[in-house]
Amino acid sequence: MKKADQIDTLLATLWKKNLPTLRERLDLLDRTASIAASGSLDEAPRLEAYGIAHKLTGSLGMFGFQQGTDIARQIEQILKSPTPAELTTLLTLAKDLRTSLAAGL
Repeated sequence: MKKADQIDTLLATLWKKNLPTLRERLDLLDRTASIAASGSLDEAPRLEAYGIAHKLTGSLGMFGFQQGTDIARQIEQILKSPTPAELTTLLTLAKDLRTSLAAGL
């Protein structure tokens, strides 16, 4: 087996192993985005969602989901210091993130 094939196999195994965690993280972002749609978000859920978005930004590209990385980065930037107008965009971004990962879910 070629080295590239071994890496692909390893990444596929890691992806499958981490799917439950990924789904939980996406669910948390969905819930946070729903709350934020009102234009307001408390500090604790904002920080938790920010941490999740940061982790996704760092990991999705490794699995070949560059669009997911880009969307997670947008979510991360909004959650870093959100304005009420930006908070209302999180619902669309969370849906876009899930859509970008649909093939792997």
